[in-house]
Amino acid sequence: MMRVSDQKQTVQNQFGANAEHYARSAVFAGGESLADMVRLVRPRTEWDMLDVATGGGHCAFAFAPLVRQVTATDITEPMLQAAARGAAERGLSNIRLEKADAEALPYGAGRFDLVTCRIAAHHFSDAGQAVREMSRVCRPGGLVAVIDGIAPPVRAAADEINAWETWRDPSHVALLTVNGWSSLFCAAELEAFHIDTYELELDFDDHMQRAGCDALTTLRMREGLLHGSPAMRDWLKPHQVGDKIALIWPMILIIGRKGRKADPKG
Repeated sequence: MMRVSDQKQTVQNQFGANAEHYARSAVFAGGESLADMVRLVRPRTEWDMLDVATGGGHCAFAFAPLVRQVTATDITEPMLQAAARGAAERGLSNIRLEKADAEALPYGAGRFDLVTCRIAAHHFSDAGQAVREMSRVCRPGGLVAVIDGIAPPVRAAADEINAWETWRDPSHVALLTVNGWSSLFCAAELEAFHIDTYELELDFDDHMQRAGCDALTTLRMREGLLHGSPAMRDWLKPHQVGDKIALIWPMILIIGRKGRKADPKG
């Protein structure tokens, strides 16, 4: 098993080398799940928001016009630089970019009205610790919203898909199941009031190029996708689109409210 420090360095190496690919990716720039997150959260202009593992900054960009300030964090400096360029291009002056570890956020308890994390948690060494940190820095009554890929409920298929994804991206740790995410929110004292799933179609070649895969890795990934177990192929649904291969990436949007502590005086 990879040490936590080694895993974080792997994340920095992977995303540092491919920061612009992620920042300019249409897959990360928008989509139904992000639009739904904004709509369901109903952000307020007086809110202070934290976007954890912001990557190219797309979640922060979506919320910035609707809140007072966004603090967008990432563990990888080139990703923060790419997000800063994206914010400047969009004329967004209320985004503050800071380097921070999702599992040890450098903020006080109850600091933010809204905490988000989008398409990043599968890289965390300890997703449960990250969710507890998101909950800790969220004010009582505030919201935590996460979007991420999900694994099938059958353990063997989940293990196969996670192993396949690690070939593409060595910083990948694990996709969780829907029940896994529900459990993490519950353990972090977040009442999950909205859970929905989505099917995001990905172009196979673009999925490989975004992670900087070489030709041999791409070939191995293609073989693994097309000749994987029936359960894996049923989950990822590889299919032909013109002369290209596409696949489905199942995702979750989960939104929870931080509980208000009871008054000890009753």
